[in-house]
Amino acid sequence: ALEIYASSDALMKWVPNFDWGLVAFWCRIPIFRVRLFRSKDAYMRGGLERCYVDHAFPAGEDLLATILWWRKRIREDGKGFAVFEGGFDTTGLVHLTDPPRCFIDAETGEVEADGEAELAKKREAHMKRRGMDERWAKKGVPEEIRGKIKSAEVSALERKRKGEEYALRGGWLPTPPYSVAMGKVTPFLDVVKHNDYQKR
Repeated sequence: ALEIYASSDALMKWVPNFDWGLVAFWCRIPIFRVRLFRSKDAYMRGGLERCYVDHAFPAGEDLLATILWWRKRIREDGKGFAVFEGGFDTTGLVHLTDPPRCFIDAETGEVEADGEAELAKKREAHMKRRGMDERWAKKGVPEEIRGKIKSAEVSALERKRKGEEYALRGGWLPTPPYSVAMGKVTPFLDVVKHNDYQKR
């Protein structure tokens, strides 16, 4: 496991609205990626993929260091919104499952970050997926095939983050999802019920 330690007092100095109950966890999480937005509204309207800067820290940095890196790039009006993405080990940025995330609004000082339960859930999902890849490697599944599987998983994860849902025999559908039964497009498809029906 890779852990990086930052001073909780120094972190609170720069982000005073950070929940003290979360600081202890986030001081130890290495940050591998930061996405920058003009404002929180820009993030809410466009989602993660509409950031104007997507910067990686390949070796992992502590949260305080990445916040200082971001603050130097905030415009004079003090507006800006950043999403900090962490990891759990030396494999770096989490791609195939959801990474730990911390959201900070420079204009209001508001901070939203994954708590203990969510971090534990994300760590478990990450470790299970990494173990799956290791088992495939031991069974002789070629790296090229494993790479294609990973690419497909990354694509699916990004679609889900955008609010899309996968309908069997219909493919990826936007939100709200639309039915494609009988060649007709019908709004508000219940994807869960649709998929259950298709499996019968």
